[in-house]
Amino acid sequence: MLHPTYDIHKSYDENYNNGPMCDFTIPTRISLKPINLWGYQINSPIGVPAGPLINAEYIKLYAQLGFDLPVYKTVRTLERKVHPAPNCLMVDSHKQLTIDDIGQNIYPFDQAPQTPHEIAITNSFGIPSKSIEIWQADIAKANAFMAPNQLMIVSCVGTPVTNRSFIDDFVLCAQKAVEAGAKAIELNYSCPNVVSKEGSIYQDAALSSTISQAVKKAIKDVPLMIKMGYIKEETKAYDIIKANAPFVDGIAAINTISMQARNKDNSQALPGEGRLNSGICGSIIKDLSLEMTKRIHKIRKENHFDFVLCGVGGIVCPEDIDDYLNAGADIAMSATGAMWNPLLAHDWQKLQTTK
Repeated sequence: MLHPTYDIHKSYDENYNNGPMCDFTIPTRISLKPINLWGYQINSPIGVPAGPLINAEYIKLYAQLGFDLPVYKTVRTLERKVHPAPNCLMVDSHKQLTIDDIGQNIYPFDQAPQTPHEIAITNSFGIPSKSIEIWQADIAKANAFMAPNQLMIVSCVGTPVTNRSFIDDFVLCAQKAVEAGAKAIELNYSCPNVVSKEGSIYQDAALSSTISQAVKKAIKDVPLMIKMGYIKEETKAYDIIKANAPFVDGIAAINTISMQARNKDNSQALPGEGRLNSGICGSIIKDLSLEMTKRIHKIRKENHFDFVLCGVGGIVCPEDIDDYLNAGADIAMSATGAMWNPLLAHDWQKLQTTK
């Protein structure tokens, strides 16, 4: 039986104020031989990427559940409202997405998944954010929930504003997160659910590397990871990775796969301007996501880059975690899978004790 911790039938604000849902017994954390990550000794290489953990209460729950690398949902330097509800709808999980599916139509429905492999959704929030003062206090609260062998990463994004450059806004956001106690920063360069340019930075080698360099200079020894989306061409992926490698301590990929979410009559499934394209995530993006992990690992190995590789996308069961680690990822994170299958990390860790 699946135990979703986020209620997709309620608004984002209701989930923020009243969540997470937890109608199951939280198992005792399992201790494993720790991994070394950026000088920290971490119990396991399993985390939750930016998205599901929208405040300290969600961080607390998932840390207790054994997700030892939780990422605090992306924050901005100014308050930004969430897209109108609904923000998530289930989609057909019986076919893995391919390159040819990117940008094509997909038809959501309202039906709860019964097994982990049925977990697949549209996801359209638009990177909402509380004010700096609110999220700084909440980051400090969330950090207090971390065990000594866990590490919370804070995801940041720049916002186009009139009073400072886009790059400077990224820097300011990261600085404010570090000021609040963030021990590692992720820059979100990939989100298909925003209409401004912050969602596609990962496709621009010059811009992304300029931001990475500026942020790294500002946060100094605090580890810096960047979040990429899916890139078809290995040569383009190489150009972007090569440009960023001198300035980053980690690369995470992927975010989601962009498709057009439509009702059966071909009308837009998610209300609001600019929301026809939405991010698809869950089990059906695993093949594309794993392909990207293998591509980045190959580039890293051939060029002797030393950044940490974080595999993300389509992880819904313990075997998926192994697939990423065997493909060259140093750490692996589950978002949609972890939302509906919150015992995922514990189940994987339990399997490690029998090996």
